[in-house]
Amino acid sequence: MNLTSGIVIFPPIEVQAVAVPIMRQFTPEHLIRLPAHITVLFPFVPQEQMDAAAQTIQSICATIKPFEITLSGYGQFPGTVFMQPANPEPIKAVFRKIYDAFPLFPPYGGAFGNDIHPHVTVAEFKSEIEQRAILLPDYAPITFRAERLHLLYDVYQEPLLWLTHSVIAFTG
Repeated sequence: MNLTSGIVIFPPIEVQAVAVPIMRQFTPEHLIRLPAHITVLFPFVPQEQMDAAAQTIQSICATIKPFEITLSGYGQFPGTVFMQPANPEPIKAVFRKIYDAFPLFPPYGGAFGNDIHPHVTVAEFKSEIEQRAILLPDYAPITFRAERLHLLYDVYQEPLLWLTHSVIAFTG
């Protein structure tokens, strides 16, 4: 089995209440595997390195204080619509600390450079016409406290559930 891993922040129920109905309509196959989340780093280490990586991440997270994230409005990439953080910098700072410790694992395999654009994906489309036609519900800005990271793993490109390897708190 070819396992892959990733690091995410799971937003609370208030965010899930907005994201999940949209995901049910536009990305049900993803929702079955993983709830709405903010990817910090994917792909990450192979299975045989996960225990050691979790220890390193725990050391990193010991230097980071919990922080607030406010999601406000939607953004788009080609083929993707997402809920966007008003200020992505705290998430990017966490990513940079982890990426500095694991430079062999660039975000998305380096496909989009060596930085991230934090977001919560709610819809994916095969065509621009479909994407332009989407009508999403407005939502009031949602602020929540990011207190932990989740190190997850899954069988690469298989329709299976992501499982939790470690939950690592920000304790700085």
